[in-house]
Amino acid sequence: MNDETVAAPRNRVQEISFPWFTAVGSLVLVGWLLLVFSPGLAAFYGLPEHWPTDRLVWPLAGLVMLLVLLDLRRYHRQRSRQQADLQHLREQIDELWQSRKQLQRKAHTYSGHADKLKLFISDRLLEYIEYDEKFLHFKSIAAEVRHNGVISFDKVQGALQQAAASTERDDTAALNPGQVREALDAMRYLWDLLDLSTADNLSLHIGNLLCECEEQYYQRMLNNEEAALLPWEPVYSPLRAAWRALALVRHEPLPEPDTEQDYILEDNHWHVRLAPADELLGTENHLVLMLENLLRNAQFFSRKRGYASPFAPVSMTLSQQQGQACFRIYNRGPHVREEDRSSLFQLGFSTRRAREHHGRGLGLYFVSEIVKGYEGRVLVHNISTPESRYAVRIELESGEVITELVDVTVREHKPLCRDTQGEWTDAREWSFGARLRSVEVTTAGSGASETTQRLEDFGGRGRETRFDPGHPERPLWRLLWQPGRNGHRLRFEPLDITGVEFEIRLPTARQRLDNSELELDDELDAEVERIDEDFRSRIRHDPDE
Repeated sequence: MNDETVAAPRNRVQEISFPWFTAVGSLVLVGWLLLVFSPGLAAFYGLPEHWPTDRLVWPLAGLVMLLVLLDLRRYHRQRSRQQADLQHLREQIDELWQSRKQLQRKAHTYSGHADKLKLFISDRLLEYIEYDEKFLHFKSIAAEVRHNGVISFDKVQGALQQAAASTERDDTAALNPGQVREALDAMRYLWDLLDLSTADNLSLHIGNLLCECEEQYYQRMLNNEEAALLPWEPVYSPLRAAWRALALVRHEPLPEPDTEQDYILEDNHWHVRLAPADELLGTENHLVLMLENLLRNAQFFSRKRGYASPFAPVSMTLSQQQGQACFRIYNRGPHVREEDRSSLFQLGFSTRRAREHHGRGLGLYFVSEIVKGYEGRVLVHNISTPESRYAVRIELESGEVITELVDVTVREHKPLCRDTQGEWTDAREWSFGARLRSVEVTTAGSGASETTQRLEDFGGRGRETRFDPGHPERPLWRLLWQPGRNGHRLRFEPLDITGVEFEIRLPTARQRLDNSELELDDELDAEVERIDEDFRSRIRHDPDE
């Protein structure tokens, strides 16, 4: 505000009053003139005869003129005061606007100073942000190393105690090779974690290691007889790495897999299908670390309230597609929010917001850095329950065939199917007297090709549950078969598969070997085409050059 004191405004602007004196005097003069010039009017009202006389006309006219002059003088004074009041109000309004403009100029000036101060602070913070990220990085990895160090220590201690006991008894046959191998793997896993903890850039560190392994791998391909002389093994099986990560998460021993055959594990909580894939370059423990973090993350979210499911809530599959090892880790749980996608793989960001547990924001950061080091891709898919139509064909042992269409919709994140009365229910049921021979379920979604699943060999006793064999990792439906003496029942129930799937694609060693020259040629051809197109466009625009 200005230093000058702003005058307080008056309560109201001066008003101009009506000329009552002139009006009343004029009415009296007009009435008197009527009585003078109309004698009959005076007699009608019974006035004295000496009242209406013309001698008073001029005095009355003079009195009226005097009243007019007085009203004019009063009107002029009131109007002058009114103009003065209006001028005073205009000055106050102008002064108020000037003070507002001055405040706005000050606000702009101070905001400019604040922006400059923010830039100054941000410049100073940028000098320390790299240190802060490294500090957070090392602090988080230290916690991970300590956790795995305790596990490795227990395994190594147990193996050494067993070896010492067998040595004292001079019984080397008592040594457990599996326990020794497990302790050795634990120590190597801990060592690789310590190696990562000292790296400034995880993806660059892994990329440099892959270059060294690639060189060793090329030497092996060129000189098969000297393969045993290599300083270390440059490749490993992704199937065995996935098996080791699963064993770490389950905290129980698993049978050693055959890397040349499919590895299948199915129980109430896990659905694992690992197909043989070509070897990967690098260190096996890096892939074990990546998959372990993804599986622990999936295990955590699958246990959240409201996401219970009749099928295994966590699944992991391994396949080879277009020369790449493709991992898919799915879990039942809440979707990844769109606003969290950009920060999902940042160091320190955690999606675990449970009241009793808060993540360190390290697991998905490890995943992203390892995938970058492998020059692979990591994709996050939100899985939703689809709306579809099923054609259910039921064949009975009596020869009767029942075929019905079942429409499935999703309401409030819950799949429902339409019954014969047109109402939406949790499941569709059939009752019949003969035993069941087979059931065929044909899926015909919008824009999707029809797929038919046939289920046979239904028992005559006890309740049976059959899940959708076309999608074993997350079945879309299940059949409940309940035979009985008085009748048999079949229940078709759509399932909720809402969850999240992480898709990891890593180039195999053979793909890197086979496609290195091809990728270079493709890039060279693309560059030549770009230069040629640029040259032709210049000729079209400037033909004289």
